[in-house]
Amino acid sequence: MSFKREYYNPKEYGFALEKIDLQKSRFHAIYFLDNLTGALFLSKKYTNDSEFSSNEDLISGFLNALNLFIKEIKSQSKSDEIQEINFQETRLLYARKERLLVIAITRKTNLQIERGILNEIVEDFYSRFETSINQFNGIIDPRIKSYKKRLDNINLNSLFRFNIYF
Repeated sequence: MSFKREYYNPKEYGFALEKIDLQKSRFHAIYFLDNLTGALFLSKKYTNDSEFSSNEDLISGFLNALNLFIKEIKSQSKSDEIQEINFQETRLLYARKERLLVIAITRKTNLQIERGILNEIVEDFYSRFETSINQFNGIIDPRIKSYKKRLDNINLNSLFRFNIYF
């Protein structure tokens, strides 16, 4: 009996070993929301795909409602929160810090890298706007809106230190 293969194609195993194009973002969009009210602080779309709607309020409202629905179902376990939702080629990642809820729609490349990048974004955003987030009264601080310029100028793929290996 031999375990050698004459024909080897890694895609037959359900995964590919090619590196991701570092110029192409792993993310389709990121939404920053108030976890208590569901209000949209900021959103950033990284893709021009026509399959993703440009109505940010509608999308963020739905994603927040989905989060609230999951919390309602799991009411006996208050510490249990939604972490991700997987589709065939897309993943929704949820991250929360205090009142800040950040939801990313990704290309489903590598969960560890995507989560690492999202956590760095959450930490950066929260550290800059902690007071505005925790004292949110329905009026969005204009400095929060200016954070979109920072997101425009950052290559998200470079945020995670293990990115060179994948």
